[in-house]
Amino acid sequence: MANGSKKSPSRGLDRSSIRTPAVARIHTAGAPAIPLLQVVAGHDALRFTLLGKRRAIEVGRDAGCALLLTDASVSRRHARLAFVDGELRVEDLGSRNGTRVNGKDVREGPLRPGDRLEVGNVLLRFNRVSPSELAHLRGVLARLGASDRDPLTGLLTRAYLDERLPSLLARSARKGRTSSALFVDVDRFKRINDRFGHAAGDDVLRELARLLLYDVREREVCIRYGGDELLVILEGADEGHAAGIAERLRKTIESHGWSRLVRGLVVTISCGIAERQPREPVRAWLERADGALLAAKRAGRNRVLRVSALPAGKDGST
Repeated sequence: MANGSKKSPSRGLDRSSIRTPAVARIHTAGAPAIPLLQVVAGHDALRFTLLGKRRAIEVGRDAGCALLLTDASVSRRHARLAFVDGELRVEDLGSRNGTRVNGKDVREGPLRPGDRLEVGNVLLRFNRVSPSELAHLRGVLARLGASDRDPLTGLLTRAYLDERLPSLLARSARKGRTSSALFVDVDRFKRINDRFGHAAGDDVLRELARLLLYDVREREVCIRYGGDELLVILEGADEGHAAGIAERLRKTIESHGWSRLVRGLVVTISCGIAERQPREPVRAWLERADGALLAAKRAGRNRVLRVSALPAGKDGST
């Protein structure tokens, strides 16, 4: 697998984006395009509101706003959006930290699909999405809020490995399908905690989990394995397919607008992958994937390694 770039990602707006999930990149022919305003980066990542042509909506920290944001840089009633003669327009409501479209300050002006809207330090995007994309986004947010989740990240807990994973693997085996384990670990996470504080570290894990859930198919199992280490069970994916998913995620994390959480913050991840062999014990399989993750970090971090690409004896197996 190609190594990740060692350069810090640009802080420019063009690099701060959440990619459209793989499950919904192709719109259904003739499907209606739904206008949607979504938080791209910051404390409220993935939060969204639909935009109706018959009513204006407000964005801000006030509980009455259609899109409620929690970032302190946002005013209580920060901006108003409304369709005028079929064109979406944004108006700053006298906010403390201003409103920008594609990096330019605006008091009032048009907002077109794909445009980046900044309210205070929060980055949003106006898009027209398909019903399947909207359903995926709603599904992700519902999963994050489920009662059986890790309270910080919204991912499943390790209890899933004992309680439900065996039945999933048995079902896959009956269908003749393989599965791969993908371990994800934040590079130099202790350094992030030491420099920016543990609250910022928690914010990183919370946002990383959201990006992960948004980027993979809804049926994939995403687990907080421990600390800053996340585990994804990719059902029906061989090692090569899993490596492609991991590399896409690595690029998403590297280019994400982390400075929206705290100025100067840069985050990268390392990934390790192993394809499960027939009748292989779950523990041995996960140990091999974890060994690939350790090898990725030893090789310089910010990269994806799979077990089949490692020298003999370097996969963490016993």
